[in-house]
Amino acid sequence: MAALSLLAVVETAVALIAPARAPSDADWQSAASLVRAGFRAGDLVVAAPSWADSILRVHLGDLIPAEVAGRMDDERFGRVWEVSQRGAHADEAIRGRVLSERKAGRLTVRLVERPAPAVVGYDFVARWSDARVSRHAASGADVDCDNAGDRVQCPGVGYNFVRPQMVEVAQRLRRALLAQPVPQATVVVEYPLVRLGRTLVVATGLHNTWMRKEASGPVDIRVVVGTESDVRFTTRNEDGWTVRRIDTSARAGKLAVVRFEITSPEPYARHFAFAAEVRE
Repeated sequence: MAALSLLAVVETAVALIAPARAPSDADWQSAASLVRAGFRAGDLVVAAPSWADSILRVHLGDLIPAEVAGRMDDERFGRVWEVSQRGAHADEAIRGRVLSERKAGRLTVRLVERPAPAVVGYDFVARWSDARVSRHAASGADVDCDNAGDRVQCPGVGYNFVRPQMVEVAQRLRRALLAQPVPQATVVVEYPLVRLGRTLVVATGLHNTWMRKEASGPVDIRVVVGTESDVRFTTRNEDGWTVRRIDTSARAGKLAVVRFEITSPEPYARHFAFAAEVRE
C-alpha cells in the first residue's frame, strides 16, 4: 500500500513538473532562427528525441523536403543541425565535429560537421522510370509491364506494379519503390545502364503497420549487378528498415545492368518497399 502511495506521488509530481520543463513556442522559434541563420543547401535538420520531429516540422518544415524526410539513411549529409531537449542526441548527430552549440531556452541547437559524406551517383528511386519491369512465372512465362504514368503496371494482377511512394516502415516514413510480390512468380525490376561507384547500397522494409499485423511471410530480394555480383536478402516484419551494402569498387566507373528480383513464399499482404543508391 505504501509503495502504491509513493508511486502516485511520483506520477503526480512528474505530471506537474514535466510541462514546466517542456520547451515553449518561443524556444522553438528562437531555435528555428538559429538554424535558418546558418543553414546551407544540403544540410540535414533533425530533432532529438525523435518524437519531437513533428514539432520541428512546424517551425522548420520548409528546410526538410519530402526526399530528405524520407531519406534512405543519413550518410550523404555533411552537416547536421540537431535541435534537442533534455540532453537527448539524434543518431544522425552523434559522429562528427561540433561546429557550434547554442541554447534557445530549453532547447539546444548543435551544428555537427561529419567526415566524408557519401556522394550519390545514381538514385534508383528517383530514376524509377528507367527500369524495365516484368513478371516471371514459375511456369516459365514472362510478362512485360508498361509505364502507366505514376507507376509501371503489370497486366492481369491489379496490385502487381512498381511505383515510387512515401512508405511507412517501423513507424517512420521512407521514400522507396513499392513492389509487392505475387504468387508463384518473380517481380523483376531491371535498370539497363547504371554507372557503378564503390558501393551499391540497398535498403528494404515492409510497408503499412496494418499489413504487418495481417501477415508474416518473408520477402526475398535478389540483387544482380552485371555478371559478377549476385546476392540475396530476406526481409521480415521484425527487420524494420534494413540497409545493406554491396562492394562494387572493382567495377567503379563501369556501366552495368542492375536487376532486383522480388519473391515471397507467402505474398499475401506483403507490401514490400526497397530503395537503392550507387555511392562513389
